[in-house]
Amino acid sequence: MELSKIIFIFFLISINISVIRSITGGNFDPFMDSNLFSIKWQGQLDLTREEVELLGDRHLMITTNAQEQYRCILPDDKKSSKESSPQHDGPSVDEIMKPLFKQTHCSYRIESYWTYELCHGRHLKQYHESKEQGMQPKLQEYYLGYGNHRESMTEERRLAEQSSSPPVREVEGISLPYYEVVMNDGTKCDLTGVPRKVHVLYVCHQEGRGEVYEFKESSTCVYEVVVLSALLCKHPNYKPKTPSVSEIRCHAMEGSPLKPSQLTSLEYEARHLQTAGQDYMNEENVLEERKPKFIRKHPEDKEDVQKLPPDPQSQLGALTDKQTLLNILTGSQCLRGGSGWWKHELCFGKFIKQFHVEAGKESNIFLGYWDKDKHLAWLEANPNKRPRPADSRKYVSLYYSDGDVCDLTKKPRSCEVRLKCVQNDKMPHAVALSLSEPEPCQYFLTVESALFCPIMKDADENGLFNV
Repeated sequence: MELSKIIFIFFLISINISVIRSITGGNFDPFMDSNLFSIKWQGQLDLTREEVELLGDRHLMITTNAQEQYRCILPDDKKSSKESSPQHDGPSVDEIMKPLFKQTHCSYRIESYWTYELCHGRHLKQYHESKEQGMQPKLQEYYLGYGNHRESMTEERRLAEQSSSPPVREVEGISLPYYEVVMNDGTKCDLTGVPRKVHVLYVCHQEGRGEVYEFKESSTCVYEVVVLSALLCKHPNYKPKTPSVSEIRCHAMEGSPLKPSQLTSLEYEARHLQTAGQDYMNEENVLEERKPKFIRKHPEDKEDVQKLPPDPQSQLGALTDKQTLLNILTGSQCLRGGSGWWKHELCFGKFIKQFHVEAGKESNIFLGYWDKDKHLAWLEANPNKRPRPADSRKYVSLYYSDGDVCDLTKKPRSCEVRLKCVQNDKMPHAVALSLSEPEPCQYFLTVESALFCPIMKDADENGLFNV
């Protein structure tokens, strides 16, 4: 980049820093992003001495490296500070959320080992079902909390809560007001000796049906869950907070262009690079990258059009169950099983391994790696392993080869992975893994779940899914 362009970029930065310092009274944090500004370039503005004095620190004269002069008027921070939450004369937030707590079905979140079941207003539990060959499944479960603390709230506390702005939670850079439900008296914690407890934070999402978006253990045996709900969007105070943009008006002085010449050049270059990059993407037919559910998108640059912040509501991702299944099939979420010395882990489309953790160190034995060509060769040699017709298909088999060399056979280990549709009305989102070794260092892994049932018909003649 030319030196003159670099200097001009510092010129734009200096304007913003001067604005922020003026508005914040000098308490400027260079890493903050809560104050957003846009610069609007306008025609000449003549002011009297009295008008300039009245503006005070909000009046700023700027000169570019090309000796172009601009009179910039900074925003009035007093006006923005008077903004308040919108008035709401409709039902209270508790009344709006009642249908969610009356419904009978629950929401689920599946992770590599644990499955989480949230029955809204009733309980949250985590469980894992392990299944060994020829044995009954073993269920390991803990209740993280019961009930809804809001049911016992006093009317005085409810009124006080309604009169104040709701608390806000930052999720991927977006400020989301939340409605909190506390569940107490879960299974006793071995580490603290007290019952487990969970804070359920409901946030507005127009397509939300109570899905668990995020789960974390904020402290020992105390948990925090973020849940998406369309009901909450009916209350204006709980809609995502769109950050306000303060406008800086810069007026060209006599003899200067409407907009600095170097800025015009930079914008042209940016549009050219953006168009060239888009053409390359179209020519290569590159699949769109899967991005996090909470993201900021940037509208296309248009000259002299103010860039407003995007609507955060449109940036929440797809439903949790579909996303979880996609994560499994793309290998971004691995599945773990086993309850003995050796446990096992399947990263779909990557590898399957056995592992043991002791004193913080993990020992691994890789049972096989995914190789599409070797899978197809395995099907040619074993045609009985091919999927059955779609209307009667209950499972598909996949071949993982070239694992660690076996001490007994002196050959690489291999593993047949069978994804199996198993209806489970009691735990429809459970995933059970069962590993056996019918021949020395030749393994058979069964992965059972009702989640696989809707997609069995979508596998091709080789048992492969197009994801």
